[in-house]
Amino acid sequence: MIREWRKQRKDLIKADKSKKTLRSCAPKWPELEEYVKNWIIDHRKNGTAVSIKMILIEARRLATEMSITDFAGTTSWCERFMRRNGLCMRTKTTIVQKLPREYERKIIELHKNVINIRKKLCFEIGQLGNMDEVPLTFDVPLNKTVVLKVLRQL
Repeated sequence: MIREWRKQRKDLIKADKSKKTLRSCAPKWPELEEYVKNWIIDHRKNGTAVSIKMILIEARRLATEMSITDFAGTTSWCERFMRRNGLCMRTKTTIVQKLPREYERKIIELHKNVINIRKKLCFEIGQLGNMDEVPLTFDVPLNKTVVLKVLRQL
C-alpha cells in the first residue's frame, strides 16, 4: 500500500481531508462537463427548471459540436457528472402564478364595467354572482430541477 500511496502522493495532498479514499475518477471530457455545468447554472439563474433529460440532450448536442465521437450521454454519466460538480435534484416547493402586466388597471376597468352594467340593467349588488374559469395548461412545469448543492460553512 505504501508504494501505491507514494504514486498517489500529489492527488492525496490535494484531496479533501474528510474523504477516506480517492474513489472519484477524473472526467473523461472535462471541457464538455464545464460547458454543461455553465449551461445549467445559466438556466437556473433565469429561473428555468433543468431536468436530467435536458442535461443529456444538451450534453449530446455539445459533444457533436465539439466532435467527441465516443460520448454516449447516458443517465449514469449524468449522475456521475452531477456528483463531481456538486449538483443534485431538488423538488420545487412552490410554483407561483405570475400576475399579468398592468393587473391593477385591469381590475379597475372590470369594476367600472360591472358598475355600469348594473346601473344600465337596474339590479341590486346582492343579485351579482362570481364565477371563476378553470385554466387548462398544456405546458406543465417540472416538479424537480437540478441545483447546486449549498455547502455549509463550519
